[in-house]
Amino acid sequence: MELVTDRRTKEPANAETAAIVRRCYENGLIVLKAGAGSNVIRTLMPLVIEDEQLDEALDILDRALAVA
Repeated sequence: MELVTDRRTKEPANAETAAIVRRCYENGLIVLKAGAGSNVIRTLMPLVIEDEQLDEALDILDRALAVA
């Protein structure tokens, strides 16, 4: 997912992206920062992930996004 500070100008949200990646890591979820503007969050879940694991990962990501 690409994060921007302004939808009109598409200015990259670098600091917010870094904070989200750090908060996810602190809560047990590894996500990657990517993109030319370092404002893209990538998830790399295996195809065989259990529903409970996916729910937990998405909850961690959701909480990190809410804080940012």
